[in-house]
Amino acid sequence: MSPRLSRAEQNDRNRALLLDAARRVFLERGYYAATLDLIADEAGFSKGAVYSRFASKADMFLALLEDRIAERAAQNARLAGELAGTGNFAAVLDLAERAERGAPGWRLLVTEFRVHAARDPELNRRYAALHAQAVDGVARVFTEVSKEGAQGLPLPPRQLAELWLAIETGRALEQIVNPDAFGGSGLPALHRLGDWFTGQQMPTQEGQ
Repeated sequence: MSPRLSRAEQNDRNRALLLDAARRVFLERGYYAATLDLIADEAGFSKGAVYSRFASKADMFLALLEDRIAERAAQNARLAGELAGTGNFAAVLDLAERAERGAPGWRLLVTEFRVHAARDPELNRRYAALHAQAVDGVARVFTEVSKEGAQGLPLPPRQLAELWLAIETGRALEQIVNPDAFGGSGLPALHRLGDWFTGQQMPTQEGQ
């Protein structure tokens, strides 16, 4: 017989179940079409159970986003520790591509939320605070992997991270329109762009 959960443990468990359900509903339906009723049904809870933990649909989405940023930050930190000072930015880009493939639809969902939040100053402020954590995490990876630290990068690390994330979002949107954009997976093109991006020599054609 499994030990009985404490009230706090039960609350944490239920919160995790709700967030798992919310992630499935958001990815399936998009931010606008998702509702708290649908999420509650998916999790097997009442709507009251949702509101006892989250004030709104936006609160629930931001909690998911915070968890995702923390997960990616941990992955990046492990990789940066392995590649510190090597200048191997191709491996960094490979990890980002694998993370993208492992969460299909996530970047589109975040983009949808960003457009929604942009029209609400308070919601935009809350989103911006989380986004800043993501930017800072990418900036740290660039700095640690660079052979010469921040001095070896063509732009200040944070600016470089902002630019890179903007490129990644644009690439994802292009591939929604045309899955073959950037050569399908986009990795060869991304590697060449990454070399240029981080101040390395970039060949004009793959394999040269």
